Amino acid sequence: MKYLLSILLTALTSILHLAAANFPALYLRGGFNNWEARESERFALDESTGTYSLSIDRLDGSFKIADANWGDHIYGVGRDPFIGGSGAYEMFFQQAGVNTPDFKADNLTDVTIRFVYEEGKNLTMQITAKQAGADDPSFTDSGTLPVLHINVYTDATHSQLNDEIISRNLNHKNYFSDAEYWFDLNGCKWLEEAGAKSIGSAEEPLPLEIKGRGNWTLRGFAKKPFKLKLGKKQALCGLSKSKHFALLAHADDSYGYLRNFVGFNLGKRIGLPWTPAQQPIEVYINGNYRGLYFLTESIRVEPDRVNITELDDNVSDRELVSGGYLVELDNYEEDNQIRMEEKSCVDGQNLDMLRVTFDTPEVYSDLQRRFITEQFTAMNDAVGANSDQLWSYLDLDDAARYYIVEEIISNVESYHGSTYLFRDRGEGRKWHFTPLWDCGNAFNGPTNGFFYDNDPFGNTWIPSMRQNAKFNEKVRQTWLWFMQQRYRGVIADIDEYVKHITAAAKADYRRWNGQPTPDGGQAVVDNRDMQWRRNAVVSHLESKTSWLSGVFGNAGAIDPGMAEPARDTTPAAPLPDYVGSGVENVAADNDDADAPVEYFDLMGRLLAEPAAGSIVIERRGSSVRKVRI
Repeated sequence: MKYLLSILLTALTSILHLAAANFPALYLRGGFNNWEARESERFALDESTGTYSLSIDRLDGSFKIADANWGDHIYGVGRDPFIGGSGAYEMFFQQAGVNTPDFKADNLTDVTIRFVYEEGKNLTMQITAKQAGADDPSFTDSGTLPVLHINVYTDATHSQLNDEIISRNLNHKNYFSDAEYWFDLNGCKWLEEAGAKSIGSAEEPLPLEIKGRGNWTLRGFAKKPFKLKLGKKQALCGLSKSKHFALLAHADDSYGYLRNFVGFNLGKRIGLPWTPAQQPIEVYINGNYRGLYFLTESIRVEPDRVNITELDDNVSDRELVSGGYLVELDNYEEDNQIRMEEKSCVDGQNLDMLRVTFDTPEVYSDLQRRFITEQFTAMNDAVGANSDQLWSYLDLDDAARYYIVEEIISNVESYHGSTYLFRDRGEGRKWHFTPLWDCGNAFNGPTNGFFYDNDPFGNTWIPSMRQNAKFNEKVRQTWLWFMQQRYRGVIADIDEYVKHITAAAKADYRRWNGQPTPDGGQAVVDNRDMQWRRNAVVSHLESKTSWLSGVFGNAGAIDPGMAEPARDTTPAAPLPDYVGSGVENVAADNDDADAPVEYFDLMGRLLAEPAAGSIVIERRGSSVRKVRI
């Protein structure tokens, strides 16, 4: 009797407890639904047992369980608990006001979540689910982005596919020339509005050459970056019309593929002479889904890219040898390169060899090599002496703008490889820091310090340039104008981009998760949780720009009248005696000094008033020559 009474008392206590329990309406909330409390993700409740349950078709990425106001809040034990399939997972109950970790679901399908709720107590969540794609060899795209199809063949007959191009150990940069492509816009309206359109088809593909590109990104990952050379110029995916594009994999970008996107966005906003554009696409090679890629304008001397006079290889004409040049400050020793010891005016700076690699042209004559060596020796000497003579060779405004971008994104590898400068032909020309490229170490530096004080590599010239008063004043003026007039809108651009690529980021993970790596390589990064990655990037930008405002000045409220800083007027260093002024003689017969001068464009059309800096044909009587105005 006593035993029966005890049982009845226990049951009664349980019933009274349930009756008195405060059962909140709970929702599954996460990145998959923008963290909203939706009725379709509301848990069913059995009040007689306190059991909550919910069944959904798919669950991938971050989530929590909470009420509509984030008051009652359930989360996992430990930081970002990972849920890879069916099982029991311990949870905590928490009231509002505490920053708690998320659950991270790993691409689950046919999901049922069930738990018994007891107010204020830790819980056990039972999950039954399948993990999608892990055993599925037929990986497919997300259906949300344009798709680039590439087939590579063993020979010109196109009778047999060459799968070396998709080998995880591909490690050479030789072109695969027997290839074809077609580009399917795939109903992507936002890119169609930006000018993109489908090109070619499976029935009528177009010719292509393709090769691996990059260094560690080519050797270290199964998901390879590529260089594309189309059979003819195309405005591929709405980018500038060209034969040449890069297909960047960003296999190591753990910041949600946002490093290059943010760096390039800032470069365009701040007004550097040219910054590459890129668009997200998905790629198949030989019918094999390769994941999310970023079609990017290659660095080229072309009118819509680096718009300077193109100079041929191995030129010895003194009238032509002053430009145009595109060079890279490199971190690898190459054959087509000039090397000298980097000079510095900063004690204890981590110095490196100054390696000036020839990009365009690629082969220098003795006269070209002499000119470039003397130009970079003069700049290197001026940097080491903290001399304003530097600004007679190097454009001060673009140097300041380039630095501001690299500092905002804390790119610790900037000024150490993938750092480009160009110089156009003629008297009065200077070198310009541009274009931006490879922001692969963005956000790795501090938000409360200068990136060059916290780098593992060495950063050519910039620590010394930051000792120069004229440079620092230009940086200060440019910073205030930029933050007032051009910076606002960056976060909105990031949010729009994240929205476009979120589904493809998950498809990319499904493709590469658990796949074999190259010998000595590493796994492709996991960017399924794009919202978390976005938040990390935005947090960095907000913290870094706040800190820099304390250094360069706080722009404060928007001032629509704030003018862009006036361009620096330091005269360019004169050309050496062995280099001409950039005039290329076309003909010079019976010059008539009394005849009026007429100017024509390169198509032979008479010009009323040539634009400053343009190359035109000058005619005076019977004398004709090509000149730069």
